[in-house]
Amino acid sequence: MTLTANQLISDAYYVSNIVSREFETPTGQQLSDGLRFLNELITDKDIDSSLVPYTSVYNFSAVIGQQMYFIPNLIYAETFTFYIDTIRYQTRNQQRKDYFGSFRATNIESLPFNWHTERCLNGSNLFLYFLPSQEFPLEIWGQFRLSTVTQFQNLSLTYEAFYTNFLKYELAVRLCKEYGYNAPPLVSEQLANYYTIINAKSNTYDLKQQKLSTLTSGSAINYAIVNLSGGWVPM
Repeated sequence: MTLTANQLISDAYYVSNIVSREFETPTGQQLSDGLRFLNELITDKDIDSSLVPYTSVYNFSAVIGQQMYFIPNLIYAETFTFYIDTIRYQTRNQQRKDYFGSFRATNIESLPFNWHTERCLNGSNLFLYFLPSQEFPLEIWGQFRLSTVTQFQNLSLTYEAFYTNFLKYELAVRLCKEYGYNAPPLVSEQLANYYTIINAKSNTYDLKQQKLSTLTSGSAINYAIVNLSGGWVPM
């Protein structure tokens, strides 16, 4: 079923009781304001990735000797892997202190087993160590920024029904704040339910502990191994 942004905005005005469903229709100015507020709400999801219900894949190629890569619209990276031929290799995500503050030789080109991401304007920067020694195919699975919408865009082609319903109730509460009204209690209650559902169900991360050791086949790679074997270890 087609649902345009204008229809969602109109419904938000109705459920907020700012506009009477039976006796009024939102004016052109109200629709224009509603579109601006709706896109602000969508953009605000960049701050809280738990409200982005979709995970996507981003494929790109390593550049020999290059450490930093800009990934457009990336909010949160859950996994990063690289390929050699048809074999996919596991890597280790390091926190900022470990990646930027630990002892290391900075000029080694080998297999990019360690990585770290930093949020930046319009996306994230991915940092790799060791510096890639080949043009490895690289792959990131994670959450990416939601696109803003236009007035007559068919939202059903972009979002599932549960998410457009969530946006409708969220916009209704935002409109009440902008117009100086108290949000209807049932609207606030329904919005809270959507927050709970989306947080609990849409972003289930794999929290299993993984042990990485230089003595196992799924090892992290250290400076000595690279100098002795170029990053390769026996199975």
